[in-house]
Amino acid sequence: MNSETNVLVVEFLDYLKIEKGLSENTVKSYRVDLYEFFKIISKSYEKIEKEDIYTYIDNMRNKFKNNTVQRKVSAVKTFFKYLYMNKKIKKDPLNTIKLMKKETRLPEIIDEEEFNKIIETFNHNPKDVRDKLILKLLMASGARISEIVNLDVSNIKDNDYRYIKVLGKGSKYRFIPIYDKIADEIKEYIEKEREEIKSSKKDYKLFPGASRTTFYLKLREKAKNAGINKNVHPHTIRHSVASLLLKNGLDIRYVQELLGHSSITTTEHYTHVEKSKLKSIYDNVGLGDDVE
Repeated sequence: MNSETNVLVVEFLDYLKIEKGLSENTVKSYRVDLYEFFKIISKSYEKIEKEDIYTYIDNMRNKFKNNTVQRKVSAVKTFFKYLYMNKKIKKDPLNTIKLMKKETRLPEIIDEEEFNKIIETFNHNPKDVRDKLILKLLMASGARISEIVNLDVSNIKDNDYRYIKVLGKGSKYRFIPIYDKIADEIKEYIEKEREEIKSSKKDYKLFPGASRTTFYLKLREKAKNAGINKNVHPHTIRHSVASLLLKNGLDIRYVQELLGHSSITTTEHYTHVEKSKLKSIYDNVGLGDDVE
């Protein structure tokens, strides 16, 4: 694997860990699969062709069971899709390779009590105030961590702190509504803590010094300090918001708009309901229970 390919693989693994919230073990599996692929094919990423994946599959079938081969091929496909979506390649050479569908594994969620426990672990120093506000925005909006840490002060609509303009996937902007209490906290933070943190007068970031990686590490630390034995990461917050909104009856299309999903199919992944909860709802509705 040449150095340029290696850099892109590392970026991709960071994306899986921080943006998608995959576990350490899952990210490690991706790393092993990708390094194995490029070792066998011996080409740089921009020279990979569709035929190369078939060569790789034939090689893997001599060593592993079908399910393992499917997982390894899926890892390679996901990597090249990432490259294409981020304009690192002009065409995805593996786009037409078909795989068996697998069950979508959803991340854990945290409830309001656990969220409040994490909030309570933050101190009053400027950077903790900044990061606590980032966490509150994530929980209030369901936005992606990259959308929040990349905000500029100018993303606040007409100085109305109740609406923030975020740049989502596909370079699409959307406005997200903010609770009045958090809007007041944003205004106070801009006037005080942000002034202490920003490196220069030309630093227009709403949260100067914050990044996906630094916030992920801070969130993991705070969750541990709060005694929460879950793999808490920014995507956990996003998933928790979606699940809570749907559970409380918000129309799925509004949730789709809030989260910035281009397809409602993605939003539908969050519509899981515990069987006991579903049975309770069904019993309360009582459809047909008066029919003799």
